[in-house]
Amino acid sequence: MLKMINQKNTMFYLFLFVNAICWTLIQLFRNAVGDDALEAISWGSLADFGTNKHPPLSGWLAGGFYNILGQHDFAVYILGQICILLGSIFIYKLAKFFIEDEKALCAPMILSSSYYYTFIIFKDSFNCNVLSMWLWPMIIYYFYKSLKMNKITDWILFGISSGLGVLAKYQIAFLFLAMFIYLIICERKQFKQKGLYIAFVTGLLIILPHIIWLYKTDFFSFIYITGRTNIGAHNTPTFLVRFGRVFFPIKFLADQILSLLPCIILYILLAIQAKNIKYKNENGKTEDKIFLLILGIAPILIQGMIPLLTGTRVMGVWGSIMVSMAGIMLFYFFPIEFKQNTYKFFIKSIYVIMSLWLISMFIFSQLQTKLAISYPYQTIMKDFDSMWNSRTNNAPLKYVGGYLSYVFQFNVYNKNHPTVILETFNHENPWIDPEDVIKSGAIILVKKPEQLEQKSRELITMLPENYRIIPEKYEFTITNKWKTKSKNYVFYYVIIPPLNMIQYW
Repeated sequence: MLKMINQKNTMFYLFLFVNAICWTLIQLFRNAVGDDALEAISWGSLADFGTNKHPPLSGWLAGGFYNILGQHDFAVYILGQICILLGSIFIYKLAKFFIEDEKALCAPMILSSSYYYTFIIFKDSFNCNVLSMWLWPMIIYYFYKSLKMNKITDWILFGISSGLGVLAKYQIAFLFLAMFIYLIICERKQFKQKGLYIAFVTGLLIILPHIIWLYKTDFFSFIYITGRTNIGAHNTPTFLVRFGRVFFPIKFLADQILSLLPCIILYILLAIQAKNIKYKNENGKTEDKIFLLILGIAPILIQGMIPLLTGTRVMGVWGSIMVSMAGIMLFYFFPIEFKQNTYKFFIKSIYVIMSLWLISMFIFSQLQTKLAISYPYQTIMKDFDSMWNSRTNNAPLKYVGGYLSYVFQFNVYNKNHPTVILETFNHENPWIDPEDVIKSGAIILVKKPEQLEQKSRELITMLPENYRIIPEKYEFTITNKWKTKSKNYVFYYVIIPPLNMIQYW
């Protein structure tokens, strides 16, 4: 029996390793790292306790990995997969509290067929969502273990992981709210014991530097959150502005179901192979059922219902960090009696699904003409280096700003690695010296020529009023790898030379 358990554990860890390697290698077929990953690398170069959008942890990790592993795209791809692998391990460790060991092994693996663990990972490479797909199940695991074992070390680890969760993404607040609800319903005694408060203090110490940073910057990171959730922003169609309160909750919840549809289909196939399935777990503890339902579903419902109450928008992909318990809930609430070959059938099935996803992503990457995957940074960096050098007498390019999908590539792929002048929403920019920007010069890039004047003066606050912003056009074409489709791109830019070379005053 012990030998069989060890063999199944080996198959589990082998799958996680193979899955991580394959999804790392498949991303090498893209031409550039995703926008969010480039942004995270740029944040990492700032080496600060906050960013203009999210908490700093994703930037620290992305910037650190990228520089330690030789400034190669591979570093970001492997970082994303490390997060998925660690998240899977904690899902397994959590699942062992609720279901038999072989089913606990299946609980994280079944998620590898999900849209979030395949296409979204390929598209984004790495961002705060991917990071949270590791931290979310780790926090839940230490929370449950702390409640059951009541050991100080577990409470401290719960506090540490919770602090890291906050530093990854503020969305973790929905998980904390679900935990609070569970404590009120089933574990009110914890409010009279020291463990919960030790965890709180530990987590607070972890995030304290970030809180101080937020206070010093007037909490301007939250302005981005408000802008992202504003239904009236982003050229939203009129009918969504009018009916968004109803549309966005429905769409968000539907997106979560659709993202898990491959998992559900695989589970049904597994039940057919085992020739049995129940519709409820009659032997489970009531507290465990409540725990799984509240922590597995409540954060999704809370996130989805926010538009209904506030009139703000919510994006389906924000649910990617919230579905980690879906596999556990399937095996717990709809238990299958595993027969001798059921686990092996599952392993074979999951490898087939993984292979199909990988083939699909390879084809997808070869057919793409989108900037996020096929950005021709080699050509663009060479062209702009030539233009910059000819107008600045080979001065180093220190700053770049404007439309972020064009700008972060300069920070990562340009040989000078210029600092990105981040948007700070009319707050003082804590990462740059305005005098040094005007002294050193910069390149500003935008999508439309009429945006150039305003954007340049927003980002370069010391730019003289009588300096003439003359838009210049840059055009390029992306042809997919199979040469079946091409797409033309145009953006506009201005090269603002160093102060001693400015011609127009």
